[in-house]
Amino acid sequence: MIHDPARRKSRGMTGGDVFLIGAVLAWGINFPIAKYALDFMDPFTFSATRYLAASILLFGVLLVKNTAIGISAKEAGMLIIIGLLSVTLFQGGWAYGLSLTSASKASVLITTSPIFGALISAVMGNRPGSKAWIGIFLSFLGVAVVINNSLTEITFNAGSIVGDMLIVGASMMWALYTYVSGPLVAKRGPLLVTAWATLFGSITLNLIGFPSLIEQNWTAIPTLGWLSWASTALFGAALAFVWYCAGIARLGVTKGMVYSFFIPVVAILSSVILLDEVITPIQIFGAVIVLVGVKLTRSD
Repeated sequence: MIHDPARRKSRGMTGGDVFLIGAVLAWGINFPIAKYALDFMDPFTFSATRYLAASILLFGVLLVKNTAIGISAKEAGMLIIIGLLSVTLFQGGWAYGLSLTSASKASVLITTSPIFGALISAVMGNRPGSKAWIGIFLSFLGVAVVINNSLTEITFNAGSIVGDMLIVGASMMWALYTYVSGPLVAKRGPLLVTAWATLFGSITLNLIGFPSLIEQNWTAIPTLGWLSWASTALFGAALAFVWYCAGIARLGVTKGMVYSFFIPVVAILSSVILLDEVITPIQIFGAVIVLVGVKLTRSD
């Protein structure tokens, strides 16, 4: 038998795995922490300020890596659009939705972005295969089960359904952002594109939410509220993305994307522990259906 140290090493934990585990933990725990911070901050204020802070952190990473940050006028126009989709619409919808629904449900509903990605590809002429269509159907069925929380009757709650639909809408914006940003990311790299898009998107959010910024009672935010805000800015909005890109670069997209299935698991467990949220067996069943559907769609 030939012993191959390199092969044995490849079967164990690698640096890429460590980076992706860090990203999964940061994004998963971000749901209950952000939910807590939203008890003290308007959703627009929360998103606008934390993403402005995150953009500064991302540019700091670029400078440390000695990466050129200059962009052309044409690239600036595209980055404004990307920022509108990824920060203004996605984060605005996500924060408002999270303020109206549970962190556990939000973490499941946001995983539907690959489904919208497949639908966008179909509209653009790249028709998904039969396995992907089955996955799309299963995912939307799972979403309905998670939101309805019953297999025998319609139980939609008016307040919660608005929050749930905002999260699903945010998921669609993320899919659009992924599609639109693809060419520029391939040309300039994900870190630079995200830094500029985050800056432009956060500026737009600050302009839209300016009245909320003025009306915000900053002194009423407790220390734990500020720590929660800082955590979501540092880890959820900035470092998690850096870790995710580092992990994907080492493991590849196919292997790396598998880790995304653990984000709702971490989010649900941390929400139960930190916020005393309750997720029912029916909602767990619906979450499993969603994840199976997403897996089928991605594997086709």
